[in-house]
Amino acid sequence: MTVTEAELTAGLTRTSIVIALKDDVRIVEAIASVDEPGVEIVLALNGASDEIRRIAADHPRPLVVTEIPDSGNLGAAYNAGAEAASGQYLLYMDSDCVFAPGAVRMMVRSVLEHPVVKGQVVYGVGGGVLSLLTARVREYDEGDYVSALSPPLIYDRRVADHIGGYHYDPLVHWCEDREFDFRLQLAEIPVVHLPDAVIHHDAQHGLQNLRSYWRYGVGEGIGQQLGVFTTPAVPVLWRLYDSARTLLGCARAKGPLAAAFYALLQATYHTGTLYHLLRDPFGVRHRIPAAARRTRMLHAVPQHCPELTPAQRIRLRRAHRERGRVIEPVADLSVFRTPAPAPLPVQRE
Repeated sequence: MTVTEAELTAGLTRTSIVIALKDDVRIVEAIASVDEPGVEIVLALNGASDEIRRIAADHPRPLVVTEIPDSGNLGAAYNAGAEAASGQYLLYMDSDCVFAPGAVRMMVRSVLEHPVVKGQVVYGVGGGVLSLLTARVREYDEGDYVSALSPPLIYDRRVADHIGGYHYDPLVHWCEDREFDFRLQLAEIPVVHLPDAVIHHDAQHGLQNLRSYWRYGVGEGIGQQLGVFTTPAVPVLWRLYDSARTLLGCARAKGPLAAAFYALLQATYHTGTLYHLLRDPFGVRHRIPAAARRTRMLHAVPQHCPELTPAQRIRLRRAHRERGRVIEPVADLSVFRTPAPAPLPVQRE
């Protein structure tokens, strides 16, 4: 299939960029980097500050703004953004990143041919050693497997109909994109990597990346309780084995100093999982459905390079089926290439 300029222009007008946001004023630069005036920009606020509300209200570019009361809940924020968006194609972006020129156009062109497309993150490096190590570890974490982790990720919203009927699990506050990626694997919907569609991630300084990995660990704990992630049958031994294997790979690819820093991040990740089990910081335990059961397996899915094995796919499909969601392989991906019905106008207040 060759995408014509007319089809691309139409595709751009049917694209919504969704950004979950709390208090990051770098959203100004993120919006400014969107070099396609025809696309819609949706801000999904989750516990937003007064300054962010002022920026959204006073911004010269038209913005669609939606808000959830659940602060820090990325899964629910992205769902609210998808519901508020009028576009057929949903492009997920972060407030601390900017698009390289032409990246939006490249991603939209590709999603007209493929249902799910992942761009390329280039991590910025500041003046400190920790900033350099953070960039190296992040590059290693995303280098071995093309996943649906965002940003930048764009997909046809009709994909949700084939992966359980929802975009993101509203209880998975963090690692929500990991759970989304697992369902894509269950449906055998491939993620196409577009390395030329670049976004630039702002440099991280000091130990701020530890907070992110702690939150990822909390999300892992929630996903395990829901049964949408696998729980290792021998948790401590599996985690030690998985971490050791990951750190050796990081040392070979990025050097021993990066591996040492990654060890600290891994420890923080597992601490976040344990903290959720002990303290339930986001108060999700009472909202977990009664039908949810842990999906225990001897070999759980590693935090790094989370490609599911055939056995893991079988068990996770069963876990979803027990919750009333049927996720089966999509036999014909051409269903996403047929024109979708024109979206209904979104009512704005």
